[in-house]
Amino acid sequence: MMRLHNFLLGIIVILSLVIGASTLTRGHDWGDDFAWYIVQTKSLLNGTTAEMMQHSEFTNTQSTTHVGPLAYPWGFPLFLVPIYAIKGISPLGLKLPGLFFYVGFLICLYFLTRVRLTKTESLIIVSLFAFNPMLIQFENQILSDIPFLFFSTLTLLLMIQEKKHNLLQYILIGISIFFTAFMRATGVLLLGSLLIIEFFRFLQNIRDWDTIKQIILKPLVICSVFALLWIINIILLPSGGESYLSQYAGLTLDTVREFTVLYFNVFSRFFGETDGWKYLYFVLLVFFLFGAWIRRKDETIFIVFTILWLIVHITYPYWQGPRYIFPILPIFIYFTFLGIKAATAKLPDKYRTTGARLHHGFWILIIGIFLINSGITAIDNIQNERTVNGPFDSYSLEVYEFVNEETPGNSKVVFFKPRVMFMMTGRDTIMSMECDRILIGDYLVLNRKVGENQQIPPEKIGSCNLPIQQVLKNQRFIVYQIQK
Repeated sequence: MMRLHNFLLGIIVILSLVIGASTLTRGHDWGDDFAWYIVQTKSLLNGTTAEMMQHSEFTNTQSTTHVGPLAYPWGFPLFLVPIYAIKGISPLGLKLPGLFFYVGFLICLYFLTRVRLTKTESLIIVSLFAFNPMLIQFENQILSDIPFLFFSTLTLLLMIQEKKHNLLQYILIGISIFFTAFMRATGVLLLGSLLIIEFFRFLQNIRDWDTIKQIILKPLVICSVFALLWIINIILLPSGGESYLSQYAGLTLDTVREFTVLYFNVFSRFFGETDGWKYLYFVLLVFFLFGAWIRRKDETIFIVFTILWLIVHITYPYWQGPRYIFPILPIFIYFTFLGIKAATAKLPDKYRTTGARLHHGFWILIIGIFLINSGITAIDNIQNERTVNGPFDSYSLEVYEFVNEETPGNSKVVFFKPRVMFMMTGRDTIMSMECDRILIGDYLVLNRKVGENQQIPPEKIGSCNLPIQQVLKNQRFIVYQIQK
């Protein structure tokens, strides 16, 4: 039976990998966070991280608004280095690490749940994630969210599997927390969750010296390992994450209220976009709360991490959609599954078996819907020859070619996605929604399709009365030289 379950796990993981790989395109959307990950990757390969930070500071200080941190944590760029060294700026190639991190996440999820559920139930939960359309489609992004999901799940797995007085386990937890934070700064919330739990354990056992020694040893080792690795990180690589904190200056109570509602509802996106899935989520939410309640003593780390995670992101004044809840989605589904299972176990004996079958059948039906939808998306993408879109389409490439070949190397460009322009041309670039600020640049590139999205649209640029001369125009862009 063990071999059968391992075989089925392998089939599920391989099928998820095939569907994910078939969903990848040769382009990318216009969100330019991905561009800065690639720029950081290039700077690691070329040993130019200090220069990269200077360019980042120019973009952030001279743009109308903050466009991102001066540097993201260096973990994800580090993993991209081998691909970049071989393929350069290849969207398709740079998406491959995300595929394999997702495979690792699925395997961690299986081992995390199999000691709490039956192996068949663990396979059901793994399948929900293996074929989930939202997560499968997100593999098409060059972002750190999927690698972060892997390391956060691995850390939770190590935390719940720890053995008493196991020093090696503590060291591994410290290493895993470091790599989670090395992907995204919020990984430190795992360390915070652990310290909160150990603090209350300390208070509960304050008169038991043997237990107290063990309680002190555990966080001491974990924190020491984490701190040592983080110090090495600080010594070797520049830090730019401090700019995250400055963004909290824009926090308001209205933003917190708005994001509380948004994050409450965004969990429904795991199932689908329509209102029907949202109503299903509201029903499942009851079982989630029930499952969390009955496991509150045994799964405290899951509960504390979820609470801390939501508090931090609800108070972060920029909405980023469902990707910010990826690390706690496995916890939500796990507790929901447990809640339904516990509810069916309370049925009268003659209905209990039927209830369990209906429970499993419900999730299998959801898996089937996920698999069909993800499969259709993958087939359409292959038939469309992995469509090139966004900043890598032919119209965008024409603009980059013009900037590279027809402008001086020290030119400054104004563009609605400044980090993409810098990645493709090496020109210092800012984003401006103000007429006067445009004069900082030597060239102005306006997107004809996005309206007032981080730019003054082409149809309104004349009202600025700027000394500009059109030098290029295609179906997507107009390029002006700023006369000085």
